[in-house]
Amino acid sequence: MGVTGKAVQTRVGDGLSLLKRQFDEWRVARKVGTRIPLELWAGAVAAAVEYGAYRVAAELHLDYAVLKRRAERVGGTAPSTELAPRFVELFAPAGPTQTRPAVASQPECVVEVANARGAKMRVELNGSGLAALAGLCSAFWSAA
Repeated sequence: MGVTGKAVQTRVGDGLSLLKRQFDEWRVARKVGTRIPLELWAGAVAAAVEYGAYRVAAELHLDYAVLKRRAERVGGTAPSTELAPRFVELFAPAGPTQTRPAVASQPECVVEVANARGAKMRVELNGSGLAALAGLCSAFWSAA
């Protein structure tokens, strides 16, 4: 027996099949350009919490990203690790001690970065700290 590239579809729950029927009926009766009623969205969000946003979006022919965003707003499917703050600790490379006096001076380089989720980081670097900048930025973007 050969293996196919098709995914095995599991049996849809009764609540999801009823919701699918309601969406189908609404689509047949709707006027072009009307928005999905809030009652149907509420049902889709509740189903996404129970069955997962991808499965519900595929079953109901909805935009996955929109359904996922709505479900996250009500506290349904957002993984807690995605929202948890993260801390990145950097250690200065071991090297010879500097002979310059320890006087507060202006930074040689100021870098400010932001990611798509709105997290921001500002780094003021002096001297050998510039060498760690690439690793620091990479850690920031992968942690956010």
